[in-house]
Amino acid sequence: NDAQWVDSLVDRPIVPYRALRLDGEIDSAAWNFFITAGEAARGGTLSIAFTNSVLVLPEASRLTLFLNGRQIAQTAIDSPERTKVIALPIAPELLRAGENAIRLQAEMRHRIDCSIDATYELWTRIDTRLTGFSFPGGRLTMTGLADLPGVGVGINGSTRIQVFQADPHTTAAIDQMLRAVQAATLHGRFGHPLVEVAGFGATPTTAPGTLNLLIGTERELRAAMPGIPSAAAEGPMTALVDTAAMGPTLLITGPDQGAVDSALARFEAGAAAAAPLADAAPAFLVREAVPVDSGQSVSLREAGLESADFSGRRFKTGFKISLPPDFYAAAYGEARLYLDGAYAGDVLPGSRLSVMVNGVQSTALILTARHGEVLDNVPVALGMQNFRPGVNTITIAGELLTRSDAACLPGGTVPADDRFALFASTRLVFPDFARIGQLPNLASFAADGFPYGLGDGPVEVHVAPGSLDTIGAAGTLLARVAASRSSPLATRSVAQPDPSGTAGTIVVAPLQDIAEEALATSGLTGFIPPSWRQQTPVTRENAAAAEGLDRYDAVLRRLRQQLRQEEEQLGETPPRTRRSAEAALELPVDAEPSRGRWFNELDRDRGLDGLVADGMRAVREAFGFGASIDGDGDMAPQPMPEGTTLLLAQAPAPGNGKTAWTVVTAPTPSLLSTSVAAVGARANWDRIGGRVTAFDLETNAVETVAAGSVSYLATLPLSFGNLRLIAANWFSLHTAVYALALVGAAVLLGFATLGLVTRVGRRN
Repeated sequence: NDAQWVDSLVDRPIVPYRALRLDGEIDSAAWNFFITAGEAARGGTLSIAFTNSVLVLPEASRLTLFLNGRQIAQTAIDSPERTKVIALPIAPELLRAGENAIRLQAEMRHRIDCSIDATYELWTRIDTRLTGFSFPGGRLTMTGLADLPGVGVGINGSTRIQVFQADPHTTAAIDQMLRAVQAATLHGRFGHPLVEVAGFGATPTTAPGTLNLLIGTERELRAAMPGIPSAAAEGPMTALVDTAAMGPTLLITGPDQGAVDSALARFEAGAAAAAPLADAAPAFLVREAVPVDSGQSVSLREAGLESADFSGRRFKTGFKISLPPDFYAAAYGEARLYLDGAYAGDVLPGSRLSVMVNGVQSTALILTARHGEVLDNVPVALGMQNFRPGVNTITIAGELLTRSDAACLPGGTVPADDRFALFASTRLVFPDFARIGQLPNLASFAADGFPYGLGDGPVEVHVAPGSLDTIGAAGTLLARVAASRSSPLATRSVAQPDPSGTAGTIVVAPLQDIAEEALATSGLTGFIPPSWRQQTPVTRENAAAAEGLDRYDAVLRRLRQQLRQEEEQLGETPPRTRRSAEAALELPVDAEPSRGRWFNELDRDRGLDGLVADGMRAVREAFGFGASIDGDGDMAPQPMPEGTTLLLAQAPAPGNGKTAWTVVTAPTPSLLSTSVAAVGARANWDRIGGRVTAFDLETNAVETVAAGSVSYLATLPLSFGNLRLIAANWFSLHTAVYALALVGAAVLLGFATLGLVTRVGRRN
């Protein structure tokens, strides 16, 4: 239960996810973490803690750890009943001041079952409380603003920003808070910021991954925190101080309110230039997603993957790309994955490789050669309708069957020979696609704050001031958008939204604090669960202290406990003819030597089948055979399920079709804060889309409602090529209009031909 929960047992947790579990025969996770100059110079101890499924064969399963591209440890996956902790001394030479990269790679094999189904019973769970860095003498204090990214994450994979102000309920204070948390998120490179707002009388938290942010005059801050630098009384000051009593604390202050505004403006200006990663960053650093534009391509190596030889039954790997917020190709065209790989002769025909885009299978390649094959630049078509603005995940999975798997003799779960190889030269190529913004489109909003960054004026943000939870939710939302777009949104807090105004507007409030007119403007009215309207309104007078983020922590603890119970039940269940397999992935190798080895091995005893396979591959390359899936959807307004805890809706602004209204609401302020915090997690944030998005806190489910009709915003000069692509996509979405247009064009052509022939006949 919650009483048994303990906070981080390391000085610096480093896992940037709410939970981390490596599944199947082969899986990996990689991310960056920041080390200050003082920490890098001192070195420390890196701890990795994990437990695993009881069905994992420890003698043939291993967890490998890479730091800054170098393998530093490998251990057996052999701890199903208790948490195993590996403590590794890290010398200063292995660290670098600034961003460092870590990669965990799990290779797991099943104890007794050789089927592909059994591979789904294999898992290794990382304990985020025990995984991280510890330093000699304890945590090192931070020395200045340059160390702000060193705040890092807590055990929930997020960074908590606690904002303290004299009167946080006022419009002016909300405006300052929104600007400050966006700037702090960018300076600190926080991927999942959570904002909590309080008055100066509240007690700060010193847990890892927490930044205290104080905004106010020197007099106000000195009353709240002893030891304020004397320079705060002389002029605008922005400083990071680190004390044992408060932990890392960011001060935005000055002798008067004008000086505070100047300090905040200076802090914002620095944030606008703070890029997550420089273009010249070392290759071992992890990019969350590789940016791809129209007509561009990305190879697996550019996406951070290396060539791999695989001896198991179910192969799986993936990478992420980022498409621009005005990406418009939802109904036509194909991207192509040019696959470089190989499979061995004992892989049975009927085995297959699948490519999934954002969790949806886009196409499958059936392996048919009876003596193996080298897949050299084999095109696999991916329907563009499965891609979306922002971050997209491409997964390559293979199911590799052999006759020995059916027999599953003793020791059969530990194959010795490689069955499959995927080369890092495999590349994803995008065609030219249309670039035009769409309203409504919450996917573009999540990706880049679109369309609010287009205009010169600030976006108006209305935050219901009755509860600190609501104010914190607004801060979390804007900080998360800033993290996605790598720059702050210019905002202006307003007391009430103006349905007849022309400014872009974001409304953050519990349902009871939103006027029906605003709900109608955003198109949200018909989607509200009936039980939401039965909640008791919260006012400033009856509101307690903010509890949303504490509730968020409690929800994550409960979800972790449920996950562990499910894992224990799975471990106690006898492995039926369900799912099981084993995998072995060798250490990364260069693509070309591996490719040559596979060519040489498969050239032996290929005979006529090999010649036929070569011919079929040539035909595929010449004609580009592939498969794609088309589809679209819409949904009439109807109440969302009762379990829904958060609704986001977007519609064109009533007085200005070039911007939008976005409404974010929940039944209560506490659920609003908790749900916005949860939906901001990386896995959930990338699923936001459509004109309405519903989120269920308990099940982590995200449901989207597609827009039945959209308006378009020109984001680039409307060249002929771009207009042609826009028209192609629009007609693909509106096939009836396309058919009528063809008929109309044919009729016009007929009349024109008739007129021409008639005139020619009269001349003769």
